[in-house]
Amino acid sequence: MPIDLSDIDSEFAIQYNQLCTNISKYDSVLTPDADEVAELKAVNDYIQFVFGINLLVQAYAHSFTSYKNQLHFGPSKGLLSSLPQAPVYPTVPITITNGNAKALYLKFAKECMKNKNFTDAIGIALGLFPATSSAKDPTNITPKLTIKLTTGGHPILHAPKSIYQGYQVWKDVNDGKGYCKLDSSLCADYHDTSDLPVIGTGKVWKYKVIYLLKGAQCGNWSNEVTIGVFGQI
Repeated sequence: MPIDLSDIDSEFAIQYNQLCTNISKYDSVLTPDADEVAELKAVNDYIQFVFGINLLVQAYAHSFTSYKNQLHFGPSKGLLSSLPQAPVYPTVPITITNGNAKALYLKFAKECMKNKNFTDAIGIALGLFPATSSAKDPTNITPKLTIKLTTGGHPILHAPKSIYQGYQVWKDVNDGKGYCKLDSSLCADYHDTSDLPVIGTGKVWKYKVIYLLKGAQCGNWSNEVTIGVFGQI
C-alpha cells in the first residue's frame, strides 16, 4: 500500500502528529532508531507551532485587506477604526529545526515499512495509510471536513451529507475547556457566525463534526480542522 501523505497544511500537520504520537507504541515491533524518532518529534513540535502562527497571519492578512477595501471603496464615509493589529510572534518555546519535513517523514515511513514486522494495520495506526471503512455500513463512516473563511472573516465548514440528516458541529476556541457542542447543521455547509475576536486580535479555532442519522450521532468523528480568525472592522 502506498504512503498517503497530504500536501494540505492542516492534513499534513495532523498526519505528522499522528505518526509522532503513535510510533512509541511500536518500539518493540519496529525498533525504530531512537535518534531518528527524536528528530521526527522535534520537527513535529515546530510544525504544530509554525502552522498555528501561519493561520493567525493569514487571518490578519484577510482582516487588513478588508480594512484596505473599506478605505478604498467604502461604503462608509465615516472615520475608520484603528489599523488591525498584526499578530505578535510569541517567544519560540521550542527548537527551530531543519526544513523539508515532508522528506523526513517519507524517509522514516519507508524505513518502518521495510521492517518485517510492519503491517497495513500498523501503517493505518501511524497515519501512513488512510483508514478503511465500508461505505455500505452507515455506522462506520468518517466525515471529510474542510474549512475556509468567508469575505466577512467567519469560517464555513463543509462535509458531504450523503445519506445522513446532517452533522453536529463541535468547536474548541482554545480557552482551556476543550471541545464543546456548537450547533447542528442539516446542510453540507455550516456558517459559524460566532462573534469574532475584538478588533485587531486573532485566535485559532478548531472544529470536528459527526454525522446525524435518525436524530442520533452516527459513525466516526471527522478529521479536525483549524483556522485562524481575526477581529474585523
